[in-house]
Amino acid sequence: MGRPRKYRWVEAEPGVTFFKPQGIPLRVLEHTVITVDELEALRLADYLELTQEEVARKMQVSRPTVTRMLARARKVVADALVHGKAIRIEGGDYHLGSQKIRCAACGQWQPALEGKATPKVCDSCQDPWHDPDKM
Repeated sequence: MGRPRKYRWVEAEPGVTFFKPQGIPLRVLEHTVITVDELEALRLADYLELTQEEVARKMQVSRPTVTRMLARARKVVADALVHGKAIRIEGGDYHLGSQKIRCAACGQWQPALEGKATPKVCDSCQDPWHDPDKM
């Protein structure tokens, strides 16, 4: 059994979740799927022109993970453009950027789950939780 996938940080969910070629009814189109985290990697690397190292830092994953996400995202987009497919944006293993808190001890971000209390210890360093806003 492999280890669980690490969540990726995404600034915001996309406002549009479907793209299709003009003039062809959606019901007759093939479609392909790109995940929200793959779209975020594509946005950061290709639209904002960040390096893969910078993308990895922002999304809190390894650089090789970014490379794999970008390769898959680019393949999906190219397939849709070349073959006239619709693109659906959904799924993925991610947390929204607005839902995170930072550990004052180690500087790592972790999810701030809505309606839940701040964790007692940091997931990364296991240090007792310190809220940087109250220091």
